[in-house]
This record gives sequence, C-alpha cells and structure tokens, in this order.
Amino acid sequence: MFKPSSYSWCCWCHVPRVQDHPTATVHHLTHVPENEEEKELLAFNLAQDLGAGTEDRPFIVYRNPHETNRAALKRLRFVCMSDTHNEIGKISIPDGDVFVHCGDAVKHRTSARDLRIFNEFVGQLPHKYKLFVSGNHCVCLNPQQPEQSQKILNNMTYLQDQSIDIEGVRIYGSPWRPKRGCFYRAEAFGYDAKRIREDKWSKIPEDIDLLLTHGPPYSIRDYNRSTGDQLGCPALLDEIVTRIRPRIHLFGHMHSCYGASLYKSEDNEILEGDHMKLNSNNILFINLAIHQGKTFNQPTIIDYFY
Repeated sequence: MFKPSSYSWCCWCHVPRVQDHPTATVHHLTHVPENEEEKELLAFNLAQDLGAGTEDRPFIVYRNPHETNRAALKRLRFVCMSDTHNEIGKISIPDGDVFVHCGDAVKHRTSARDLRIFNEFVGQLPHKYKLFVSGNHCVCLNPQQPEQSQKILNNMTYLQDQSIDIEGVRIYGSPWRPKRGCFYRAEAFGYDAKRIREDKWSKIPEDIDLLLTHGPPYSIRDYNRSTGDQLGCPALLDEIVTRIRPRIHLFGHMHSCYGASLYKSEDNEILEGDHMKLNSNNILFINLAIHQGKTFNQPTIIDYFY
C-alpha cells in the first residue's frame, strides 16, 4: 500500500520519484507503450472481445460482466479525449451521448483566454452530456472556487471531486496529481504526494462506473520518455485496485502513452494483497491524450451497457 516512503525526492526541484512500489500487470489492447514493447503484453483475444475504441469498433464494456445481452440493457456511448492543447478544432469528434475531456484543453500561458474559446467550441457539439476534468495547464482555474470554474465552463459539467449520475451511470471526476516543484509552471492542481491519498483519493466513492482523472495511476501508461520514469500516482493506483474498482478509468497527461490496457485481478496478487478478488476486478484503463506534437490521436469511443 502507498506510504510516504514510496517516494524519493529530487532536492533541487522537489520532484517525487517513485521507489519500491509494486507495479500493475496489464494487457495492452491498443498502442503498446514504448517502455514495454519487448514484453509482448498485447492480448489479441481480449482486443477482439473488447473492441478497439474507434467509432466503427468501440470498446464494449458491461457493468455486470455476466449480463451481456445487449438487447436487454441500456447503453451510453462515451466520446472521450484529453490533452488537446488548443487544437480541438482540428479533431474529428464523433457523435455520442456523453462527451468527456480529461484536462489540458489549453496551454498554460494563455489558459484564461483559451479556456473560454474551448467552452464555446464544446457548446456547439451535439452530445447531450459534456464532462470536463481540469489538467495541470488550466492555471487560470482556482481550486478553491470550483463554482467559478463551472461558470467559465458553462457549456459542460465541471467535475472537481464530484460525482454525477447520467441516466443511471455513476461517474466521478478529480483533477489532482502529485505536485512537482516550482521549476514547473504548468502545475495547476498539483497536490502534496504524502497527503493526496488521505485528502483526495480516499474520498472517491466505491459505487462508481467510471473514474475520470487528469493524471494516470502509477505504472499504467505513465511513462515519461524524457526522464525514463513512470510518473503516475501510487496512491491512486492502490485506491483504484483495492477499493474503488470502477469498470473504467479515463485519464491523460502522459502524451506518449495514449491507448488502452485491461487490468485483471488474477494477474496482480502482489499489488492487491488481502484485497484480492479473483474474476471480479477487471478494469479498463485508457490514456486519452490527443496531442502528439505535429500529429493527433483520435477520440476514444466506449459503449457502456448497464
């Protein structure tokens, strides 16, 4: 489990580095992260069953894995993305029921102006529901005044440590990440790594279908190619796999790790410990980061049956 000793600290800029924390074993469904290419974890049979996250082959996820008769179930289609950094107008956005953006819609230097432009753009989309979780570039948003952020983003539902029920599907959104040092200017919603679990992640309810954050959990699509580190949050990983257990976790932040991975309890006995529940804790993790420099990834499509 997460403890302050999970981190070592780079003293000159106070950047946390994870040490001696169990990593998650996952099956990559799309886009194997570059730091894991040699592990050959791509599960072709799982990918065939779950889909590819495209408009033609959306990911298919059931609230109850044992109830898969689609004709007897309700469905919501989620159209999901993150890290568009002022380029959302260049992306083809399919129609669906719920538009999801997991943060960094703008760049930090011009966030106050561009977040309003982003809000206007999203207001023109046809989706009935629109959800937004802030990212580290949204430095114009005051974490102490979420009601003011909601006024700025009035064409969508702004989620800062909040739940929302959409036609019976329960979703929770939170923008926090372990904070870096003063060297980093795009540092909105950075939080003390020693306190983030108790103050933030422990407050996430257990009865949710989808979890939205900006940053990834530790060891799941969180690789930073410039430093060679995995920069996800150990406390978030522990809470997700031992207590919260959502069906889907959506995030972004680490641009080069775009793609989807499936977590299965049976592969993670060391990580889950006494909380292990075989065959009851499959979680679809998706890094939604769109912006790839001069190129763009596509939105991820999920059909959720419940």
